[in-house]
Parts: sequence; C-alpha cells; structure tokens
Amino acid sequence: MTYIFMVLFLVLSGYVVYFVIQDSDKVLNNSYNKRQDLLAKRVTKGSILSDNSKVLAETITDKKGNETRNYPYGGLFAHTVGRISHGKTGLEASEGYTMLTSGIHPFAGMMNRMTGEKDPGNSIVTTLNVTLSQTASNALGSQKGAVVVMEPDTGKILAMVSKPTYNPNELTDAVWKKLTADSDDDSALYNRATQGLYPPGSTFKLYTALQYMRENDTYHKFRFRCSGSIGSGTERIQCYGGEVHGRVNLTSAFAKSCNVFFCRIGSELNVSAWKSLCESFYYNKSIPLDKLEQKASRFSIDGNTSKGDLMQASIGQGDTLVSPLQNALLVCAAVNEGTLMKPYLVDRVEDFAGNVVSEKEPVKLSEPITSEEAKALKKLMRATVTEGTATSLLYGNYKAGGKTGSAEFQNGSTDSHAWFVGYAEKDKKKLVVSIVVEAAGTGSAYAVPIAKKIFDAYW
Repeated sequence: MTYIFMVLFLVLSGYVVYFVIQDSDKVLNNSYNKRQDLLAKRVTKGSILSDNSKVLAETITDKKGNETRNYPYGGLFAHTVGRISHGKTGLEASEGYTMLTSGIHPFAGMMNRMTGEKDPGNSIVTTLNVTLSQTASNALGSQKGAVVVMEPDTGKILAMVSKPTYNPNELTDAVWKKLTADSDDDSALYNRATQGLYPPGSTFKLYTALQYMRENDTYHKFRFRCSGSIGSGTERIQCYGGEVHGRVNLTSAFAKSCNVFFCRIGSELNVSAWKSLCESFYYNKSIPLDKLEQKASRFSIDGNTSKGDLMQASIGQGDTLVSPLQNALLVCAAVNEGTLMKPYLVDRVEDFAGNVVSEKEPVKLSEPITSEEAKALKKLMRATVTEGTATSLLYGNYKAGGKTGSAEFQNGSTDSHAWFVGYAEKDKKKLVVSIVVEAAGTGSAYAVPIAKKIFDAYW
C-alpha cells in the first residue's frame, strides 16, 4: 500500500507540474473560466498593440465608469485581434487572462481597492504590422481571400488579413444576425487565413519538385517534351490555357508552371515518402499556433490512389486542400536554410508603464529539409520571377521568388482561385507571403500584384 500511494503521489505531482507548464495558460484564458469575470471587476482590461505599439484594441471608460472595448482599425484586425461581443475570439479570447492581470505595485493596488479604482491591466504587444496589414487589405480590395505575411527566420506573423471582414465596433444584435444568417455567403466571421481550405493548385508543385529531387540525384539532367496534355479520357490533364511548353527541364517547367511535366514526375513518386514530406509541414495535422482557430490542410494519397489521382495531386488538384498559413511554411523553411520556425502572434507582455513583463523568444519547430534542398527550392522559385509567371516581381529593389497557382474549383465551376506563395529579401531581411484570391483567375494576374505591393511597402 505504501508503494501504491507513493506512485499515486508521484503521478499527481507530475500532473501538477505538467499543468503549470503546459495547460495552465489555456485554462486561465478559456472563455468559460469565471475567474476572468471576477478579475474584470477590479482590473481594467489592457490593450492589444501592434509591433510598434499602435493600439489595435483598448478599453474606454466613460464618466460613469462604463467600459467599452474599442477597435481603432475597425475590421482590419477582426480575425486576429478578435472581439468580446457575441463570443470572445482571437487574441481577445486567448490572451484575456493576461490582459486582466495587472503589473501594478501591490501597495498601489491596495490603495485602488480602498478608493474603488480599478487596476490597469497588462497589454499585449503583437507581431502584427499596421502598414503591411493595411497594404494587404487595400490590395485585396473587395475580393474575397486571405494574405499571410511572415518573417521566416523568426516565425513572426506580420500580417494576417481575411476578407470579407466585419467591424467589431458595430456588432449589434441586428448585425450579428445578418453575419450568421444561412443565406450569408460572405462568411465574414471566418478567418480564411487559418480556417479557409483551398486546393493549392500549382503552388503545390513545390512539394512535388522537392520529392522528385529527393528520389532522383540526377534530376537536373532530366528533360521532357510537353505536348500540352497528358493522359486520356476523363483523366486527361492540360497545361493552363492549353499552352504547349515544348522541351523543358525541372527549372523551366516550374517557372512556366507546366502541368504535363509535373504530372509525369508526380505519378512515379514514392507515395509514402511524398505524404511524409507533406506531413512534416503540417498537412493532415494542426499547425502549432496556439492563439487562433484553424483547420488542418489535407493531403490524402496512399498506396491505393490511382495514377490519374496522383497526377491531379502532383499539380495541387484533386482532394488536396490547404490553408494560406500552411501554404507559407515550405517557403519559410526554404528561405531560412531548411529550418522551420514556429509561427506566433504575441511578441511580449507589458505593464501599464510599458515595462516588459514577459517576452516571446523564436522557437525552432524542426529542420524538415536540408540546406542544399532549401537552395534548390529557392533557385526554382527565383526562376518563376526571372523567366516564368511572376516576372513583375523582377523590378523591385529586392530579390524575389515564388510560385503562382490557379486552383480550379471542385464543384464544376470554371473559375479558379488565384495563388501566390513566395519571398523577398534584401540586406539580410527576409519576408514570406502566402496569398489567395477567391474565384479571381490566374495567380500571376491577381495574387502576384498583391505580393509586389507588400514587398514594396516593406522596403
């Protein structure tokens, strides 16, 4: 019995330690935790700030002591900063306890309670950049879609824009009813950057090319003649617009987005290894991003997948689905010499006087590709700019690369989602973007111009 109780004590002690280290933050910030309501009676909720301390959310108190949560930028940060009306979301939910914790001196706090004053809550300083967010939002305009901008060497998310959006300052019951109506096709409450799942189209050729390079040491010697189509009957696949690319190698096929070439190499890849590669970049699982709701990207091939479906998968069609955030990860690793950093939104916590309470350090997730593979992928993406479908990025004061995509719907529509994933770098500073514009057309015509505006605004 003594040994049994000792084991139980050790298990209980281990769980307490695990809870404090791993789960306590989630429990404290859970919207169902009544402790936040108790804290709100004696602490004024702190602000949410941008990377250069511009106010994204704040508490305004009137002369009668009534508190109102204000969002100075309206709907620009609605999907990341979130809201407190009609259910807490975003950072308002995940960092609620933090902002209801005060860094004030205990003696000053005691005096406040004696006089009936509230303590000032701590503020959250995010990684979000207002200029880049506004640029991305303006570039998207009235089109539906999403833009993610990241620092590949730190994992900082500098912009995360989803459209359509809504203004959390104007979230009345009538507005809420309209936003949640079954007939509302805009899905403005939906964060397309993390919850939207789209066929990746030709942007998935990054994965196909990488797996092909892994399986073929002499990949740079392979040549293939594109006749404009491959397969027959219902499994016949054409290059976009029926274009015939002629004799191509991996670099030129990637730059010109030759479907026929990638169907040819994709249909002969090791299915298990290919799937493992994709899952190392968080296909079929959640991305380690604690602060926002998300849906897992999907890549579902296996040993029973037909050759026709493998060809579809190799060009990012079929059952493959991806979120804009996930679609940035391989580019981030390639630009960061093979190292994948954990994406994050909260940079630090400050008290009412601006003193740092805690600070986030960049976290390495893994090294899913080698430095040699990273260089090879960057070379392919650079070719897309120098000789392929994104040549408009050649005329900036930075060095850019990437991959365009035009992803066809699976519902019989002739429209295509416009994609671009890519990077720009200058003077050791690096930026990665992932852009999708719903039902717009080609990535080169609709997504690349958005990327250019973002890169131009950053440099």
